[in-house]
Amino acid sequence: MKQHLSLMAILSLSLLNASGFQPLGGNSMSMGGAGVASATGSLAGYYNPALLTETKGVEVSLGLGIGVRENNIGEQIDSLSNSELTDVIERIADNSPHSGTNSASDRESLTNAQNILSSIGDENGISLMPSAYLGIQYDNMAIGLYSTSEIVISANIDSTHLASIVEDDGTYYNYNASNDTYGTSDVDEYNQHSLEYALDNNLTTLNATGLVLSEVPISYARALDVPLGKLSIGGSLKLMHGTTYTQTLSVDSDDSTDEDTLKANQRDSDNIGVDLGVLFKPNKYPALTVGLVAKNLNAPSFETSNGKDIKADMQVRSGVQYRLRDDLELAADLDLTTNKTLINGYESQMFGGGINYHPVSWFALRGGAMQNLANSNEGIVYTAGLAFGLQQFQLDISAQMSSKTGTYDGDEIPKYAKVNVALVSKW
Repeated sequence: MKQHLSLMAILSLSLLNASGFQPLGGNSMSMGGAGVASATGSLAGYYNPALLTETKGVEVSLGLGIGVRENNIGEQIDSLSNSELTDVIERIADNSPHSGTNSASDRESLTNAQNILSSIGDENGISLMPSAYLGIQYDNMAIGLYSTSEIVISANIDSTHLASIVEDDGTYYNYNASNDTYGTSDVDEYNQHSLEYALDNNLTTLNATGLVLSEVPISYARALDVPLGKLSIGGSLKLMHGTTYTQTLSVDSDDSTDEDTLKANQRDSDNIGVDLGVLFKPNKYPALTVGLVAKNLNAPSFETSNGKDIKADMQVRSGVQYRLRDDLELAADLDLTTNKTLINGYESQMFGGGINYHPVSWFALRGGAMQNLANSNEGIVYTAGLAFGLQQFQLDISAQMSSKTGTYDGDEIPKYAKVNVALVSKW
């Protein structure tokens, strides 16, 4: 498993020049992902370009983040990587048809691996989500470079091929690990049910998939006075560069990945994306702001090495902000679309919000929570953050962590966690 995690790290470092709709920036990260009605300033072009009408002047933000998601596979992959399954099956095949010749450790490894493989469901994966961004606002215009990524290791298990049927010099044997005995089998049974056959023919594998999207949006917004209040409309035209990676890996870490292999499985392509957002502030309730944004209206797609394009589907999100006082505000967002991820079967529809308390200009404290309405794997995700420093140079630190945990290498780990560090300057 450590080799697969190293592969994910190599990908995230070598491909960190791209984007998706992950929480970015201290405010949104620490307030339950809310931003559509509250992320004013330099990140407005990412969350909702209509927010550019809410602040004037110049703001620049620069940030880095990293997130991890584990979904029903962390401990299983770790155990399989230590099982030496391919070598174990090869030794069992070499010892056929002589019963009583295999070691207790090989027999135990085979049985444990079969149990693990049979327990892995279709929806599984470990995801690494690095991000980096630069946002610049000047009055009601903005430009940025937003880089977000999703890099996933998932298991594809053929549940019909888990039997201990091995082949040696064209002869087939049904092996019983409990008493270390061999029985007769045939080629049809081997082809239809053998675990050895599945491993040799890539029916049971680990799959590495990565999508790294770089977008450079040019954003503009304009405010209009309407009978019931103030309506702002904004749009972003985005130059997008997609880097994708796909590779099939052995379930027990026998594969090695070098730079040439990475390049062979990597594809780069360019596209254009369009975002559109609106913001409304009613005259009757001046403390209330309501927003709506549609990202990637044209659903741009990006090439992969296996010929199956990865599409950045349209995402629609709503948001609300309410100012209780000048120094205290509440905000919440809701995804109106169910969004796919690179983890097979795992979808995302987030609802979350939080509170922002900024008693003085040089300090802010925030907290919140969010939950995936489309999948309960992570439970409630708690969020928090703080910002401090001068107006021209402020440090912003934020973090998110799920209430549910999994295990890896015998240790308890959160199902989801993310941290973000940013520098913000306002003029």
